[in-house]
Amino acid sequence: MTQSDGPIGNLEGMEAVRAARIEWRLGQILSAATKLLSEQGFQKMLITDLAREAGVSVGTIYQYVNTKEDILLLVVNDIIESYRREVPAAMEGIEDPVERLAAGFSAYCLVVDSHRTGALLAYQESKSMSRVGRERLMQLEVETNSYFSDCIRDGVRTGKFVPVDPAVVSATLTMMAHMWALKHWYLSAMFDVNSYTRNQLSLITKALVAVEFQNGYAHLVDHI
Repeated sequence: MTQSDGPIGNLEGMEAVRAARIEWRLGQILSAATKLLSEQGFQKMLITDLAREAGVSVGTIYQYVNTKEDILLLVVNDIIESYRREVPAAMEGIEDPVERLAAGFSAYCLVVDSHRTGALLAYQESKSMSRVGRERLMQLEVETNSYFSDCIRDGVRTGKFVPVDPAVVSATLTMMAHMWALKHWYLSAMFDVNSYTRNQLSLITKALVAVEFQNGYAHLVDHI
C-alpha cells in the first residue's frame, strides 16, 4: 500500500476537496457581490440579497466576512491578488527594462479587462469604506505600483529611459490601465483590450525610451 492509498493519503485528498469547495464557494460569493454592487451600490446591497444571488445561506456569507464592508474589500482584494499573480509572472526573467515594463503593463491591462466591473467598483465605492478600509486599499495600490516603479528605476539607471520620477510614472501607468475599465463604455467602440494595450504601449515607449534607443523598440510603437 502506498502512502496515498492509506489514511494519510485519504486525509490529504479530503483536505484538497474541502479547499477546492471553499474556493469555489468564495468565487460564487465574489461573483454575486460584484454583480449586486454594480447594480445596487454598496449602501443598498443587503446580505440577504447577496446570499440569494450566490445561492448560499446568510450564515455561509458570514463564514467569510464579518461586515458588509468586508465584502467590498473581498472584491477589491480579488483583483489585487490577480495583479500579484499575473504581473510579476509576466515580468519574470526579462532583463531589458523596456521589455519588462511592456510585459508587466500588458499583463496589468489583461487583469483589468477580466475584472472590469470590480475595478470600476473600487473607484466608485471606495468612499463607502471606513478610514481603515481606504488606507488598506491605498497600501495595496502602492504595492502594485511598485512592479512598475522598480522597473522604471532600472530603466533610468541604465539610460534606457529618460530621467523621470518612478513613482509618478508608475501611478500614471496604473491609471492608463484602469482607464480601460473606467471608460470602457467609450473605448470599447474603438478598441479591444489588446489594441488598447498596444496603443498605450506606443505612447509609453515614445515618452519614456531615450531617443538613442527608440529604434530598438520600434515593435512596441503602433504605426498608425
